[in-house]
Amino acid sequence: MRIDNNIRYYTQPISNRTSFTSLFRLSSCKDSFGVERSTQNSTSSRDDLNYDELAEIAKNRFKKYEKINIMPMNGSDGTESYCIANSILKTFGESDAEKRIFPIIVSDIDTDIIENYGKKGIVALGEKDENLFGKNLSKYFDSTNMSELPDIARYPKDAKAYKLKPKFKENFKFEVMDFMNRLKTTKDEGNSIILIRNCLAQSYTSWERSLLLSELDNIIHDNSLFVIGGYDRANIPDFVQELETYGFKEVGKNIFSKNNTVYSKLAEPMIKQKNFFSDFIMKIKSSFKFKF
Repeated sequence: MRIDNNIRYYTQPISNRTSFTSLFRLSSCKDSFGVERSTQNSTSSRDDLNYDELAEIAKNRFKKYEKINIMPMNGSDGTESYCIANSILKTFGESDAEKRIFPIIVSDIDTDIIENYGKKGIVALGEKDENLFGKNLSKYFDSTNMSELPDIARYPKDAKAYKLKPKFKENFKFEVMDFMNRLKTTKDEGNSIILIRNCLAQSYTSWERSLLLSELDNIIHDNSLFVIGGYDRANIPDFVQELETYGFKEVGKNIFSKNNTVYSKLAEPMIKQKNFFSDFIMKIKSSFKFKF
């Protein structure tokens, strides 16, 4: 892993970033393709996803399910997962959320960020992030000194350090895992919310994205949700149309539902071609004995 975080605070304008950011970190990690990926902004309150809307959709969509799986697969330091949990608790109520949803398994490729933030239950929040939690901020977090934050990242000028309160911290488990590997081990029964957000446009090629969508298509059932990021949407040509060829339909802002009934017959040859190409690439990689 390579890390470049010499400056503890940054002042880059909000307009130049893809989201409101709780920390800024530049590093690289090898993923399941055997490729070094740059990993950077860890974000909490993003304008490209309405957490309350996501919670409402989940409540209405998964009424018949005893268990709902929320799976942030590039979850970074956990701040976005905390935002989702805040909305889930408001929408479902504590008893129902604890019984049906928690713990949320948060995974990320970056070992350092999982070990130093998520597993330790510490986070940096800016003013907008604090406002998002509202009165629940003091319910779920205790303020702490900025010196408590790991010295492996830079933080915004308005950042404050917080530790998760023990009861709230119990709602999350953190694992180091590349999202392709996690997808391969996912067992979905139509009761899942899979989040892979704002990373695909940064360093993934078109054929690698095709591999991802092919794997996603193999494991995700009707009724489950796939949540993307606004940055990926804006910077990957025809990304939404490609999702539609795999049977995804947008049901909320950047929230897509899997429903095989929306498959287009015209799209089937394209999907078969992508699957053939994906299998071909994987065979080539296997022949060179790459480690994934």
